[in-house]
Parts: sequence; C-alpha cells; structure tokens
Amino acid sequence: MIRFIIVLFVIVIILYILRSRTKNSQITNNNYNKIIILIVVIGLLILIATSGRYLLPQALQLIKIGLPFITKLIGI
Repeated sequence: MIRFIIVLFVIVIILYILRSRTKNSQITNNNYNKIIILIVVIGLLILIATSGRYLLPQALQLIKIGLPFITKLIGI
C-alpha cells in the first residue's frame, strides 16, 4: 500500500512539473489540473475498494474460485 501511494505521489509530482513547464496557456493548465485530480481520486478509490490490498490479485483470486461454478452453470 505504501508503494502504491508513493507511485501516485511521484506521478502527481511529474504532472505538476510538466504543468509548470508548459507555456502559460490556460487550456493546458486546466487539463493538467483535471488529470492530477483524476489520478488522485482513482488512487483513493482503489485504496478504499481493496482495503489496502491491490485490486489485481483479488480479481484473479475471484476468477480462480468462480470459474468452476461458472462452467457448471453453463454446462460445459
């Protein structure tokens, strides 16, 4: 979980630096602001949804458990 937060923090810092280096165009600065906010919100949603665990291992575990039941329902 700490690594995920660090990665999100680094991405936000990189986007902030890119935003400051662009010309003072209001349109590009607004786009960077929206992207930064979107990344932070998605990161927080992933942390909340997984209770501190990453989403991919849990999804793979669900597929592994649910696959036999799905095949029985389909009748294969």
